[in-house]
Amino acid sequence: MSWRSAICMLCAWNFLGAMAQSVSSCGAAGDHLKDVKITLSPDPIKKGTPWSLSLSGTMDEVLSGGNVNADLSIKALDVINKAVKVTSPFSVSPGLQAGAQSLTIGPLTLPSLPGSVVASGTIKITNAKNEPVACVKLDINVPAEISDEATEEASASHEAEVTTPGATVCSQPSDHLKNLAVSSSAGKTTVTGTLDELVSKTALNLALKLKIGWLTHAINMAIPIVYTPGLPKGALQLTVGPKANLEVEEPEIDVSVSGTVKLDDGNAQEIMCLDVSSTDAAMGVITI
Repeated sequence: MSWRSAICMLCAWNFLGAMAQSVSSCGAAGDHLKDVKITLSPDPIKKGTPWSLSLSGTMDEVLSGGNVNADLSIKALDVINKAVKVTSPFSVSPGLQAGAQSLTIGPLTLPSLPGSVVASGTIKITNAKNEPVACVKLDINVPAEISDEATEEASASHEAEVTTPGATVCSQPSDHLKNLAVSSSAGKTTVTGTLDELVSKTALNLALKLKIGWLTHAINMAIPIVYTPGLPKGALQLTVGPKANLEVEEPEIDVSVSGTVKLDDGNAQEIMCLDVSSTDAAMGVITI
C-alpha cells in the first residue's frame, strides 16, 4: 500500500477545488508560460457546491519534459498534518505545443470526505533545461461540511484492506487509446498508447473506495475536462518519476485507494480504463 499516492490524489482534487483567490502566480517575466489567468466559479468553493475552474496562458516553446517541484504544508482527512517536499521529473511525447493553452475543469462537486483540507506553499514547474515554466503559490482552506459523517461504509474488521499492487488496464478493443500499457520500474512510471482521434473534450469517471483505517468512503464522480489545443491523434508516451528529495512522514493510520478510473471523449465513448490500487504506479497515473 502506498499512502503517499492516495494523499497526492486527494489533495490534487481539493487543490483544484480551492483555487482562484486562494492561489496566485509566483512566476517571473522570464517564465515560459506567459499571461497566466485562473478563474474559479464560484469563489471560494465549498464542499457540496458545484464549481468550475478555468486556466489559460501562452507557451513560448514546446514543453516535452522537466520537473515538478512541490513544497507544501498539508492537512487533510483529519489524519494528515505534514510538510511535503518532493521533486518529480516528467517527460511527454508529443510535447505540449507552443502557443495558446486553455484548460477548463468542471462543473463538478468535490466528494464528501471527512474533515477540512488546508494546503499552503508552492508548486514550481521547470523544463528539461531547468528553466522556469510556471510557479503557483497556494493558500487553500476548504472547510469541512457540517454534515460530515465519520464513515460511509464500515469494514467488518479493523484489519487494513489488502489491495493488489499496480494498475491493470481494463480498456476495451473499441477504446480510442489503443495498445495502452502502464509499467513501473525503480520509481518511474511509463504510460504508452496510440490515440485514434484528436481529444480535446473529456470526462474522467472515478469509481473508487478510499479506506482510512477501518473506515471506507466511496468516491463516485465525473470530472468534465476541456483542453485546447487538445491531445493529438497518434502515438503518446508519458513518464513520471522517480521522485527525489521526498520529505514526508507516514500517518499513524492506514490509507488506501482502489477502484476504476475511466476516461471518455466528448461523444461519451471510452478512451481508456484503468483498474487501480494504492501504489505509486497506479496513483501516479491518476495524478498526472
